[in-house]
Amino acid sequence: MDRYGRVRAVMATHQFDAFLLPRSDIYLNEDLQPADERLLWLSGFSGSVGLAVLTQKSAALLIDGRYTEQARQECGGQLDTLTLDDVSLFSWLREQLHPGATVACDARLHSIDEYTRWQFMATQSGFIWQDTLENPVDECWSDRPTVSASPVVAWALEYAGAAVEDKLGQLTDKLRESQCDALWLPSPDMLAWLLNVRGQDIAIAPLPFSFGMLYADGKLDWFIDAARLQLPEGWLPEEVTIRPPQMLNTLIQHLVDVGCRRVLIDRRSCTAAVYRLFESAGCSISDGPNPLLLLRACKQAAELQGSREAHRIDGLALCRFLYEFYHRCERFLGQSELSVVESLERWRNLHSDYRGVSFETIAATGANGAQPHYLPKPGRAAKLKRGELLLIDSGGQYPQGTTDVTRVLACSSPTARQQLLYTTVLRAHVALATCIFPKGTSGQQLDSVARQVMWREGLDYAHGTGHGVGSYLHVHEGPHRIATHVSAVPLQVGMVTSIEPGVYLPGELGIRIENLYEVVGVEKHPGFLGFRVLTLAPLANELIERGMLSQVEAQWVDDYQRSVWVALAPDLEPEVAGWLLRQVPPNNLQFRAE
Repeated sequence: MDRYGRVRAVMATHQFDAFLLPRSDIYLNEDLQPADERLLWLSGFSGSVGLAVLTQKSAALLIDGRYTEQARQECGGQLDTLTLDDVSLFSWLREQLHPGATVACDARLHSIDEYTRWQFMATQSGFIWQDTLENPVDECWSDRPTVSASPVVAWALEYAGAAVEDKLGQLTDKLRESQCDALWLPSPDMLAWLLNVRGQDIAIAPLPFSFGMLYADGKLDWFIDAARLQLPEGWLPEEVTIRPPQMLNTLIQHLVDVGCRRVLIDRRSCTAAVYRLFESAGCSISDGPNPLLLLRACKQAAELQGSREAHRIDGLALCRFLYEFYHRCERFLGQSELSVVESLERWRNLHSDYRGVSFETIAATGANGAQPHYLPKPGRAAKLKRGELLLIDSGGQYPQGTTDVTRVLACSSPTARQQLLYTTVLRAHVALATCIFPKGTSGQQLDSVARQVMWREGLDYAHGTGHGVGSYLHVHEGPHRIATHVSAVPLQVGMVTSIEPGVYLPGELGIRIENLYEVVGVEKHPGFLGFRVLTLAPLANELIERGMLSQVEAQWVDDYQRSVWVALAPDLEPEVAGWLLRQVPPNNLQFRAE
C-alpha cells in the first residue's frame, strides 16, 4: 500500500472523510526539522509553503504562485494543484464531499486565525469540523527522523546591541501598555532574539526550539530543557526562569489562579491547540500583534553594523565565486547545478565566521529558473548549457548577520531577448531601490513601485517584492514585507528588507535580482525614508542593455558597481580585484533619454 493508502486507512479508523496537512510544526515555523516534514513525506513536495488535502478518493495540493511548476514536477498527477487560499480549499472540498462529511485537522499545526476561518467555512459548507492531536501521517511514518536538540549558546552583545535586561524591559513596557497580565511567545526566533541566544535545531537558522511566557511584572518563563544551556554565568537575568517544556500545559491551567487573567496573543502565530488551552483555563484573551516583532525588526546600531560586515564577508566569497565562474565557464558547462552550489559553498566556507547557509541554495539553469524556489537535487539536477541563464539565490549565516542575494549569470554570450528581460528586471529593482517615501508608508503601498516597471512590459511575478531579514536569525522575518498584500506595517528606520523583482517564463528562463537594504532617513527631506544597500555583489554587465536605462538608472548601476569594488577590492586577491574593477562601467556610457 502506498503512503496515501496508508494514511487513508488511518483516516478511516478515525472516521475522517478529509484531512488537512500543512507544511508546519508546533511552532508554526517556516523552516522545519526533518522530523516535521510531513507534507514532503506524503506528497514529495519540497516547497516552503503548502497544504495537502486528502479524502478517501482524491487529493489536492494548495500552493502559491512560486511553486506551480515545481509542484507539477515533484508530485506529478497524483494531486490536483490549487491556489493556496480559503476559497480554493473549500470549493474543492465541496466538489469531493457530501454534506455531513467530517473534515479534520491537527490543531497543533494550524494558527488559531487559520483554524477559526476554516472552522467557519466548513460549517457554512455543511461539513462537520473536527480537530485531533493524533496526526494520521505520524501513525504511518515508521522511519520518522529523531528530533534535534542542539546546545544553546550566547549571542555576543557586540552583535546583539542590547542586553537581555534591556530587551525584557522594553517588551514588558509594551505589555503593560496593552493592559495585559501576560504575553505568549510561541516562536523559537522570538526567544532567541529576546534572550540573545542561538542554537542549531535546524540546519539553516541558528535556533533553539522553545516557548516563552512574559508577565507584566517583568518575569519570563522559558520552556526549554535546562540541560541544553551552555550559557556564561549570569547571562540570563534572575527574572528568567527555566521550565521543562512538559510543564507548559499545567502552567497555563493555573494562570488564573495566580492572578494572570488577561493574556495577549497574536492569532497568526499561536496554534489552535495552545489557544484552546488558554481558553479552557479561563483566561481572557486579548487578540493583537505581538509587540516583540516590531521591536526586533527595528535593528540596533550594532545589528546594522554587523549586517554590513556580514555582507562584506559574504561579498568576498561571492566575488571569488563569480571570478571563478567567468574565468572557468567552460569547466562549468556540462556540469550540474549542484556543482555551482558546491563551488559557492566552498568559497563561503573559507571564512572562519561562516556558520552555514541561511536557506538551501537555489541554482537554476535554463527553464528551471522559471521555478522561483527551485532546488537542484542529486539525480535530477540539470546541466549548464551554452546559451542559457543561470539563476543563483543564496545566503549565509554569520554571527554578525544574515545574508540573502540573487544574481543571474550568462553561460555564454547572451541573446538580445535575455538582455531585454534582465534589464527590465534591473529597472524594476532600481525603481524601488531609489524610491523615497514618507514615514508611515507600508511595504504594501511600495510594492507597485517596482512592479509597475514590469507591468509596462506585460510582465509580472507571483511572489512578493521584499521580505524582512533577521540578525543571525531567520532569513524571512516580519512583521514588515513589500508585497501586494499581507502586511500593512509601515517601514521604519533600522528595518532590513530585500528588494527582489523577477520574471519567470515557463520552459524558458527565470530572472531575479535581489539585494538587501536597510531603511534609512533621508537627510535632505525630513520625514521621508529611503533605502541604503547592504548587499555587495556585482551585477552582470553583459546582461545589461544600457540603451534601455534612463540617466538615473544608469547612474545607480555605475554607483553600485563602483561601491562593490571600493568595499571589497582591498581584501581580494589581485586578479579578482582586477576583474571586479572591470565590472565598474566608465562614466561616458550612453543612457536612454528621459
